[in-house]
Parts: sequence; structure tokens; C-alpha cells
Amino acid sequence: MKVINTCDKIKTTFKNGFEIELWREYAGGISEELPSKCENDAKNYDFNKDVLPVIELALNEEKIDLVSKNFQRVIDTLNENLTKLFKEEPDINIILYLGLCNGAGWATTLDGKNTVLLGVEKIIELNWYDEKNMCALILHEIGHLWHKLNGNFNIPDFTKRRKAIRQLYCEGIAMVCEQILCGDDEFYHQDKDGWLNWCYENENEIKKEYLRRLDNRESVQDFFGDWCTYKEHSDVGYFLGSRFVRYLMKKNTLEEIANMNYKFLNKSFIEFASTVIERLDVKDYEKCSNIWNMKTQPLAETWRKEIEAGNRIVFIYKINGEFIGEGALVLDTGDSDYTIPEKRVYVSRMIVKKEYQNRGIGSEILKFLIGKAKEKGFSEMTIGVDKDNVNALHLYKKFGFTEVLFDGVDENGEYFKLMKRI
Repeated sequence: MKVINTCDKIKTTFKNGFEIELWREYAGGISEELPSKCENDAKNYDFNKDVLPVIELALNEEKIDLVSKNFQRVIDTLNENLTKLFKEEPDINIILYLGLCNGAGWATTLDGKNTVLLGVEKIIELNWYDEKNMCALILHEIGHLWHKLNGNFNIPDFTKRRKAIRQLYCEGIAMVCEQILCGDDEFYHQDKDGWLNWCYENENEIKKEYLRRLDNRESVQDFFGDWCTYKEHSDVGYFLGSRFVRYLMKKNTLEEIANMNYKFLNKSFIEFASTVIERLDVKDYEKCSNIWNMKTQPLAETWRKEIEAGNRIVFIYKINGEFIGEGALVLDTGDSDYTIPEKRVYVSRMIVKKEYQNRGIGSEILKFLIGKAKEKGFSEMTIGVDKDNVNALHLYKKFGFTEVLFDGVDENGEYFKLMKRI
């Protein structure tokens, strides 16, 4: 892996201001291909209106030094992170340079070698020069190169639908690679001011809208990029792409996903977009019998009354409208270990239809319930679990239910009362 930091060269070359001929000479010193590559990429921009002002604002020595310092900090620990994804050090270039607003990050080929280009002007414009954002940017672009090296990166995108599927797929794989390299499956560098919570709360709508646009051959550009937004939130497509790839990972390895073709991806996205978690309307309560046997469950009528009273809020996991799984939040159980008004809420009836078990659906439901509990202002969540239910215990501990409130026995056997702070 070769690393090139041109920040000092930027400061000396453009100390008296930006000139395009000076830039061509500077960029040509990095690679003979680079000037024409950047200019061709930026040819649809209005240079004086869209590009030059960004470059001029970026020619600030203090900010360039900050970019350089945090870039070097990330590079110093990069090899340690790469072992989580690559079997050996990848043969790539990473170049920190002044571009023509070609992107903060650009995974491409330069001089026949896989290269990550990091544009100082865009990094400064987006305020991504702190160490956390710099690390996320580099890891995301390396994720693109991992996909290129290990799979089907260049799916033909000669129609709007193909292009939109490919963009979601490629950005989704890059996001998952970024999360793997960071060691956090929930890491999104875009998460500021409640961005991630908003995405989760609106996931059903986001999926449906993306599919609607595919079907109607409409642009999805507002889902991607820092210069546009979907419902006043930028980069929503990166969240959706990550969620799509995680959905595929329930049945496939990341390497298998990296090699999928358009036909399979298109079919899979339609299935993914048809998978939703929605609040149960009590008039549809009987449909829960698709998940569990209501006739043999003595508490079925009690639960119906709790739903009608608003004490039990049930959420259903559906695939193409079919009831597949459920989970509930109970506001008052009559047991202060489990519920405290406006502070502690109880998770009840986490269940998935037998033939759909071991596909990660339980995790999806629990993650959704945690988000809803936060949304409703609770700071603690509780759950009861039998001691011999090893799979359930593993799931709950994975999601932070690690505080034991009670360890005892009832008429059904030994069990724990567990709590999670949110």
C-alpha cells in the first residue's frame, strides 16, 4: 500500500491563489492521468460557480494542516484495521490531493492501480477533517476497492433502474465494509443530530419510496450525496444500502454478495422493500395466528384487551403482507421490576414463525423495539427470559440486556429479569 500526502505541495503551489494551469502542473506531478481524469469528471459543473469557490475556501493553511495531521493519524493505524477485511495488505494507492470537487473520496484506477483519491477541497467544505470523519471516509472508499477486488463491482447500468440498484448495492457494501473495519455494525459517520434514529424510524417509508422510484424510472439522486437531501436528510441511500446488504447477509457471506448479478439483486431488493415492521391494529389481531397458535394460548384474550386499552403496543414483522414475527412494548405490567411509568418499559412476546427462525428477524424486531422505546422517551427496557433459553439469552445480551434485576424461579421454572439502559 502506497500513501501520498500532497498537503505541503498544495500550500506552496497555491500560496498566491488558485490557477488552473498551476493545478494541472501540480496534478500531473502526482500522475500524468490525474489532470484529465479530474477535468473529465467535473466537465458538467459550472467551474466558476460550483468548483472555484470551494477550492478558494479550502486554500487555508490552518485547515489544510488539520486535514494532513488527521489523515496521518488514520494512516498510522490503518494496517491494523485492514486485517479485519483483507487477508493480506492490499496493493492500493491512497492519495490526499487537491481536486476539482471530484468528491471527498473517490475509489478509482490511476496508472493501472486501484487508488483512493481524497479531495482536500471537499473534505474541508464538508467539515470532515476531524479524525473520526477522516477515518470513516478512508475506510468507506477502501470498502469500494475491496468490492472491486473481490466481486462484481461494475454491474452494467444502462437503464435508470439498473443504475439505482447498482448505486444502492455498491454503497451498501462499502458501508458494511466501513462498519466491519470500525468494529461497529451500527456505525454511520453520517449520524449527526439524530440522523440514524430518523432513518430507523422512517425505514419502511424509505424502502417503499426507493422501490416506487425504481418502478417509475425516477431519479434517486436525492438519496445520495452531500449536495441534496431526501426529506431534509442527506445520505439516506447509504443507510438504505447498508440495510439492504445486511438483509442479504442473513443468507449469504459478504463475498457471495459482492459477486451477485443485477437480476438477483433486483429481485432481492423487491423482497427487501416488501419487508416491513408496523404497529398492529387490533382489528388485525387474529392474523397473529399465522405466527403462533391463538387457540392453545390461554393469554390470547388478555393480550387483546391490553392492546385495546393501549397498554400493550405490538409490532408485526411482515413479508409481502404476511405476518412473520412480532414483539411488543408493555407500559405497565404491575411489576416494578419490569415497568416504571415514563421510565422503564417491558419487552414482551418476541416471537418469529418457526420456518423463518435463524434468519436474523428476531434481531431486527428487537432493534426496532429499542428504537421505539427511545422514541417514546423511556430510558430503561426490561425482558424476562428462561435460563435454559440459550438462543434468547444470547440475543438479549448482544443488544445490551445485561443487568440482572432478578434471578429466581416461578411455576414455569428458573428465569432472569434483565434490563438495558437506553
